[in-house]
Amino acid sequence: MAPTYADHLTVVKGFCDKADGKDKLTALIQYACMFISAGEPGNIKKIQASVTAARKVFRVMRPLELVTPLLIQPGYTGKQPVLLEAINKVKAILMAIYFGADHVVWAHQIGLISDKKIGERYQKLSLWSWALGSVCTIAAEGWQITAANVTRKEGETEEEYGKRVEEVKKQINQRLFILIHALFQAALAAGLLQVAPLKPRTVGFLGVVASAMNCYMLLPAYPKPAPKSKTQ
Repeated sequence: MAPTYADHLTVVKGFCDKADGKDKLTALIQYACMFISAGEPGNIKKIQASVTAARKVFRVMRPLELVTPLLIQPGYTGKQPVLLEAINKVKAILMAIYFGADHVVWAHQIGLISDKKIGERYQKLSLWSWALGSVCTIAAEGWQITAANVTRKEGETEEEYGKRVEEVKKQINQRLFILIHALFQAALAAGLLQVAPLKPRTVGFLGVVASAMNCYMLLPAYPKPAPKSKTQ
Protein backbone atom coordinates (compact mmCIF):
# COMPACT_ATOMS: atom_id res chain seq x y z
CA MET A 1 0.00 0.00 0.00
CA ALA A 2 1.44 3.38 -1.05
CA PRO A 3 1.94 6.05 1.66
CA THR A 4 -0.92 8.52 1.94
CA TYR A 5 -0.74 12.34 1.99
CA ALA A 6 -1.16 12.18 5.79
CA ASP A 7 1.77 9.73 6.04
CA HIS A 8 4.03 12.16 4.14
CA LEU A 9 3.01 15.00 6.47
CA THR A 10 3.65 12.81 9.54
CA VAL A 11 7.19 12.05 8.32
CA VAL A 12 7.90 15.74 7.60
CA LYS A 13 6.57 16.70 11.05
CA GLY A 14 8.73 14.02 12.71
CA PHE A 15 11.78 15.37 10.86
CA CYS A 16 11.06 18.99 11.83
CA ASP A 17 10.52 17.99 15.48
CA LYS A 18 14.23 17.11 15.70
CA ALA A 19 16.70 19.90 16.48
CA ASP A 20 19.24 18.05 14.31
CA GLY A 21 16.67 17.96 11.51
CA LYS A 22 16.25 21.74 11.63
CA ASP A 23 20.04 22.14 11.69
CA LYS A 24 20.53 20.00 8.56
CA LEU A 25 17.62 21.66 6.75
CA THR A 26 19.07 25.12 7.38
CA ALA A 27 22.46 23.75 6.28
CA LEU A 28 20.85 22.72 2.98
CA ILE A 29 19.55 26.28 2.54
CA GLN A 30 22.95 27.72 3.55
CA TYR A 31 24.90 25.73 0.96
CA ALA A 32 22.23 26.23 -1.70
CA CYS A 33 22.74 29.97 -1.23
CA MET A 34 26.52 29.49 -1.50
CA PHE A 35 26.03 27.54 -4.73
CA ILE A 36 23.70 30.16 -6.22
CA SER A 37 25.77 33.18 -5.18
CA ALA A 38 29.12 31.54 -6.08
CA GLY A 39 30.60 33.57 -3.21
CA GLU A 40 29.76 36.91 -4.86
CA PRO A 41 28.37 39.79 -2.72
CA GLY A 42 24.62 40.39 -2.91
CA ASN A 43 21.29 39.47 -1.33
CA ILE A 44 21.84 35.70 -1.66
CA LYS A 45 25.19 36.04 0.11
CA LYS A 46 23.42 37.96 2.92
CA ILE A 47 20.79 35.20 3.22
CA GLN A 48 23.59 32.62 3.45
CA ALA A 49 25.25 34.52 6.31
CA SER A 50 21.93 34.90 8.14
CA VAL A 51 21.03 31.21 7.80
CA THR A 52 24.55 30.18 8.88
CA ALA A 53 24.12 32.16 12.11
CA ALA A 54 20.61 30.75 12.66
CA ARG A 55 21.96 27.17 12.61
CA LYS A 56 24.03 27.73 15.76
CA VAL A 57 20.99 27.65 18.05
CA PHE A 58 20.17 24.04 17.11
CA ARG A 59 23.68 22.91 18.13
CA VAL A 60 23.57 23.99 21.77
CA MET A 61 24.60 21.11 24.09
CA ARG A 62 25.73 18.92 21.18
CA PRO A 63 29.31 18.62 22.57
CA LEU A 64 27.95 17.23 25.85
CA GLU A 65 25.60 14.89 23.96
CA LEU A 66 28.56 13.44 22.06
CA VAL A 67 30.96 12.98 24.99
CA THR A 68 28.36 11.61 27.45
CA PRO A 69 28.72 7.97 26.21
CA LEU A 70 32.52 8.30 26.66
CA LEU A 71 32.09 9.64 30.18
CA ILE A 72 29.72 6.78 31.06
CA GLN A 73 31.88 4.10 29.40
CA PRO A 74 35.44 5.45 28.97
CA GLY A 75 36.99 2.00 28.50
CA TYR A 76 36.43 -0.66 25.88
CA THR A 77 33.21 -2.66 25.96
CA GLY A 78 34.53 -5.70 24.08
CA LYS A 79 31.45 -5.73 21.84
CA GLN A 80 33.52 -4.63 18.82
CA PRO A 81 37.14 -5.08 17.69
CA VAL A 82 39.41 -2.84 19.77
CA LEU A 83 40.60 -0.78 16.79
CA LEU A 84 37.05 -0.17 15.54
CA GLU A 85 35.89 0.89 18.99
CA ALA A 86 38.93 3.19 19.29
CA ILE A 87 38.08 4.82 15.93
CA ASN A 88 34.50 5.45 17.08
CA LYS A 89 35.71 6.97 20.37
CA VAL A 90 38.16 9.26 18.56
CA LYS A 91 35.34 10.25 16.18
CA ALA A 92 33.07 11.18 19.11
CA ILE A 93 35.83 13.35 20.63
CA LEU A 94 36.55 15.06 17.29
CA MET A 95 32.88 15.81 16.67
CA ALA A 96 32.50 17.18 20.21
CA ILE A 97 35.47 19.50 19.51
CA TYR A 98 33.87 20.46 16.18
CA PHE A 99 30.65 21.61 17.85
CA GLY A 100 32.43 23.10 20.87
CA ALA A 101 34.81 25.17 18.74
CA ASP A 102 31.86 26.23 16.59
CA HIS A 103 30.24 27.65 19.75
CA VAL A 104 33.34 29.82 20.25
CA VAL A 105 33.07 30.99 16.63
CA TRP A 106 29.42 31.86 17.28
CA ALA A 107 30.42 33.83 20.39
CA HIS A 108 32.87 35.78 18.23
CA GLN A 109 30.24 36.43 15.53
CA ILE A 110 27.72 37.87 17.99
CA GLY A 111 30.35 40.05 19.68
CA LEU A 112 30.96 38.21 22.96
CA ILE A 113 34.57 37.61 21.88
CA SER A 114 36.16 40.60 20.17
CA ASP A 115 39.52 39.08 19.24
CA LYS A 116 39.35 38.23 15.51
CA LYS A 117 42.32 35.85 15.75
CA ILE A 118 40.49 33.71 18.33
CA GLY A 119 37.49 33.45 16.01
CA GLU A 120 39.68 32.42 13.07
CA ARG A 121 41.68 29.94 15.16
CA TYR A 122 38.57 28.19 16.48
CA GLN A 123 36.98 28.23 13.01
CA LYS A 124 39.93 26.22 11.71
CA LEU A 125 39.87 23.91 14.75
CA SER A 126 36.15 23.28 14.21
CA LEU A 127 36.54 22.48 10.50
CA TRP A 128 39.63 20.29 10.98
CA SER A 129 37.81 18.30 13.69
CA TRP A 130 34.83 17.87 11.34
CA ALA A 131 37.09 16.72 8.50
CA LEU A 132 38.98 14.22 10.68
CA GLY A 133 35.72 13.02 12.27
CA SER A 134 34.44 12.30 8.75
CA VAL A 135 37.64 10.38 7.99
CA CYS A 136 36.98 8.28 11.11
CA THR A 137 33.47 7.53 9.78
CA ILE A 138 34.95 6.47 6.42
CA ALA A 139 37.41 4.15 8.20
CA ALA A 140 34.79 2.65 10.54
CA GLU A 141 32.16 2.07 7.86
CA GLY A 142 34.74 0.71 5.39
CA TRP A 143 35.97 -1.71 8.07
CA GLN A 144 32.46 -3.01 8.78
CA ILE A 145 31.56 -3.32 5.10
CA THR A 146 34.65 -5.43 4.36
CA ALA A 147 34.03 -7.53 7.50
CA ALA A 148 30.40 -8.27 6.60
CA ASN A 149 29.83 -11.88 5.55
CA VAL A 150 27.27 -14.63 5.96
CA THR A 151 28.32 -18.17 6.87
CA ARG A 152 25.73 -20.87 6.42
CA LYS A 153 24.77 -22.54 9.68
CA GLU A 154 24.45 -26.28 10.01
CA GLY A 155 20.86 -27.41 9.50
CA GLU A 156 19.77 -23.98 8.22
CA THR A 157 17.10 -24.02 5.52
CA GLU A 158 17.50 -22.20 2.22
CA GLU A 159 14.82 -19.69 3.25
CA GLU A 160 16.50 -18.90 6.59
CA TYR A 161 19.88 -18.50 4.92
CA GLY A 162 18.39 -16.26 2.22
CA LYS A 163 16.81 -14.02 4.84
CA ARG A 164 20.15 -13.56 6.60
CA VAL A 165 21.89 -12.80 3.30
CA GLU A 166 19.28 -10.16 2.46
CA GLU A 167 19.64 -8.61 5.93
CA VAL A 168 23.43 -8.34 5.52
CA LYS A 169 22.98 -6.83 2.03
CA LYS A 170 20.63 -4.24 3.53
CA GLN A 171 23.18 -3.37 6.25
CA ILE A 172 25.97 -3.06 3.65
CA ASN A 173 23.84 -0.68 1.53
CA GLN A 174 23.12 1.46 4.62
CA ARG A 175 26.80 1.58 5.52
CA LEU A 176 27.76 2.44 1.92
CA PHE A 177 25.37 5.39 2.04
CA ILE A 178 26.93 6.61 5.31
CA LEU A 179 30.44 6.13 3.87
CA ILE A 180 29.61 8.12 0.71
CA HIS A 181 28.05 10.85 2.86
CA ALA A 182 31.23 10.99 4.99
CA LEU A 183 33.32 11.34 1.80
CA PHE A 184 31.23 14.34 0.75
CA GLN A 185 31.56 15.86 4.24
CA ALA A 186 35.34 15.40 4.28
CA ALA A 187 35.58 17.02 0.83
CA LEU A 188 33.31 19.86 1.98
CA ALA A 189 35.44 20.51 5.07
CA ALA A 190 38.58 20.46 2.90
CA GLY A 191 36.98 23.01 0.59
CA LEU A 192 35.96 25.30 3.44
CA LEU A 193 39.49 25.08 4.85
CA GLN A 194 40.87 25.66 1.35
CA VAL A 195 43.11 22.60 1.77
CA ALA A 196 41.74 21.76 -1.67
CA PRO A 197 41.51 24.84 -3.97
CA LEU A 198 37.77 24.55 -4.60
CA LYS A 199 35.65 27.43 -5.88
CA PRO A 200 32.70 28.64 -3.73
CA ARG A 201 30.16 27.13 -6.16
CA THR A 202 31.88 23.72 -5.94
CA VAL A 203 31.95 23.94 -2.14
CA GLY A 204 28.26 24.92 -2.22
CA PHE A 205 27.46 21.90 -4.39
CA LEU A 206 29.27 19.55 -1.98
CA GLY A 207 27.39 21.14 0.91
CA VAL A 208 24.02 20.74 -0.80
CA VAL A 209 24.65 17.04 -1.50
CA ALA A 210 25.99 16.33 2.02
CA SER A 211 23.10 18.22 3.66
CA ALA A 212 20.47 16.52 1.49
CA MET A 213 21.92 13.11 2.43
CA ASN A 214 21.91 14.17 6.08
CA CYS A 215 18.24 15.16 5.84
CA TYR A 216 17.41 11.81 4.22
CA MET A 217 19.13 9.89 7.05
CA LEU A 218 17.19 11.86 9.65
CA LEU A 219 13.77 11.19 8.09
CA PRO A 220 11.69 9.02 10.42
CA ALA A 221 10.18 5.77 9.16
CA TYR A 222 6.78 5.94 7.52
CA PRO A 223 3.93 4.82 9.78
CA LYS A 224 2.85 1.25 9.24
CA PRO A 225 -0.57 0.88 7.61
CA ALA A 226 -3.34 -0.16 9.95
CA PRO A 227 -4.30 -3.84 9.56
CA LYS A 228 -7.46 -4.41 7.60
CA SER A 229 -10.42 -5.44 9.73
CA LYS A 230 -11.79 -8.89 9.00
CA THR A 231 -15.26 -8.89 7.51
CA GLN A 232 -17.74 -11.30 8.93
